Amino acid sequence: MPKKKVQLKSSSKIPKIDKILFVGTLNKYFFPYQHWYLTLKKFCNKIVTFDLRWNYFTYGKKGLNRRLLLLIKKEKPDYIFLLTSADSYYFDTLLKIREISPKTKTVIFSGDDDTGFHHSSRYLILFFDYGIISPKKYIPKYHKDGVKNVFHTVGALNADFFKPLNLEKKYDVTFIGSPRMKASERYDSVKFLKDNGIKIKVFGWGWEKYPELKDIYEGPLESDKLVEVINQSKIHLSISKDNFGKTQMVAKPFEGGACKTFVLTEYHNDYLEFFKEEKEIVTFKDKEELLKKIKYYLKHKDKREKIAEAAYQKIIKNYNLKVELIRILKKIQSQDKNFTHRELPKINKKILPLSKKDLNLNLDKLKNKLKNYDYVYFDFGNNSLKYREYLQAYSLEKTKKPISCCNYYVYNNLLGDYLYFLINYAFKLLDKKDFHTLLNINQLMVTKDYFLGNISKFRRISKGEEIDFITKSNTAFVSFPLIRIKKFKFKDYEKMKNVFEFKFLYRLYSLKQAKNPFLIVYSLALLFEVLKGKGFILKHLFSILRDKDKRLKIRSYEKQHQK
Repeated sequence: MPKKKVQLKSSSKIPKIDKILFVGTLNKYFFPYQHWYLTLKKFCNKIVTFDLRWNYFTYGKKGLNRRLLLLIKKEKPDYIFLLTSADSYYFDTLLKIREISPKTKTVIFSGDDDTGFHHSSRYLILFFDYGIISPKKYIPKYHKDGVKNVFHTVGALNADFFKPLNLEKKYDVTFIGSPRMKASERYDSVKFLKDNGIKIKVFGWGWEKYPELKDIYEGPLESDKLVEVINQSKIHLSISKDNFGKTQMVAKPFEGGACKTFVLTEYHNDYLEFFKEEKEIVTFKDKEELLKKIKYYLKHKDKREKIAEAAYQKIIKNYNLKVELIRILKKIQSQDKNFTHRELPKINKKILPLSKKDLNLNLDKLKNKLKNYDYVYFDFGNNSLKYREYLQAYSLEKTKKPISCCNYYVYNNLLGDYLYFLINYAFKLLDKKDFHTLLNINQLMVTKDYFLGNISKFRRISKGEEIDFITKSNTAFVSFPLIRIKKFKFKDYEKMKNVFEFKFLYRLYSLKQAKNPFLIVYSLALLFEVLKGKGFILKHLFSILRDKDKRLKIRSYEKQHQK
């Protein structure tokens, strides 16, 4: 007897919008296209697109921001949906949108609050009218910060795309995704299953680096093929750890469930808020339990299909993006009469920059200089970027911690910003000695009381002593580039590649694409830095030339944007 068609849980039809600008990658291999772009198309008469990654590759950060504003000025969309990216937008660009298109509402989506709320998304959302986040437990944290216009979506799932195709289940076990270079759990789990006789197939970018997995690796998947493979799987794996080895809620159980495929999911407590364990979701906590449950459910087709059916019913009714956007957009539209762009919250603190000369004042003069101030930061001739004072003061105010520490660019006059230091990655991935070596006093803003209690320490740091007091409990990390530094000594490429973005690659590519004669000057400037001892530049260029995975990604973008 045929099953009844699932009815979507919605009290009305889709609220229609005239024009939406979607800012995110349009590459069919990736999440933004599969879920957000294809879903947003259903909500508007016209969808305008701006491929964030391609514009960064081709025009650099400055060109990206200029082109984005020109497009907004021309199109004046009703809504702009952007995906989080800490180093793509200038903050001024985000505020300029409301000047050139006052009626446009800006919406930011953040899907990684488990790893990004405390150091990234709580700050970026200040520059948008609305936020859509996952997971739900962070809503109260935004509210505590005073950010009220924030909504929740469970899996950001496009259930019109991820759907049952009634294909033969030809794969015993599949995993789709990258091996993640900064954490080994995905590789370890896949290798463990292969070594224990499980017929597993792996799809995604990056696995060609492991010749021992050559016989089970099937390459990356475009969107349509991805859905086919999920449908063809008896068991689809969801390995939920982030880059630092910490479990988090991910979209895979929702994608697989929407395809009516049995998904075996690494345990994270948040899943149990949405699914009944062993009835709508099955989880594992370690490799041994994973192996045991794979063997069990491969033998018990009826049980895995019953669970897959229950998950499918739950997801389609409650957790698909179209249904959730109907709810969210109805709430936003109900506020249209009273809509105003959200202003940046006021910071009622006085902030004083200190130079090296200030630190050498005698104690009484220094205390007198600080008398009317709340926070201090250090400006030793480096280039503080706009909103540095604001964001770091905001971080101190909201976290109640005594220290704020931001990301930085390494730059010189010819190369511009050629390296980008990621403080959060460095803190989690490097040993203390290497982490301390990479810190710069100009990254810091501290409370007056903390400074006065540690003056002698800051004086020693100003003379070359390393910063060795940054901890999780005393420091608010702000993962945006808020300063530029020139002096840089760290040269260990293997460690650098995990905690830096090599911005000179984007610059080389954009100059090449534009056939800009400055490419020769820029290349010579890079070579000069290599001759001065920065051999990591050459090492990284060679690694890219050898990296088939990265070349394929670039070619996929080029092919997509060829006219």
